Amino acid sequence: MAVQIVMDRTGDTRHEFDVADSNAVALAEERFRQLTGKGFRAVALSGDGSPGKLVEKFDPTAEQTLFIPQLQGG
Repeated sequence: MAVQIVMDRTGDTRHEFDVADSNAVALAEERFRQLTGKGFRAVALSGDGSPGKLVEKFDPTAEQTLFIPQLQGG
């Protein structure tokens, strides 16, 4: 199972998907495009604790993808 974690002002939302399910992967890819299109940054995380990697293209093999909203000044 892979997971997409979307951060926002209310906390986070997790979207798990099975990489073997082509429909689930298509939905995850669409979510990736929508969020990055809105200015979210996508960071691929691994389970070994190493630093995350900024990604610009959908990677269904990433264990976790964290979506961070664009910061806004006040």
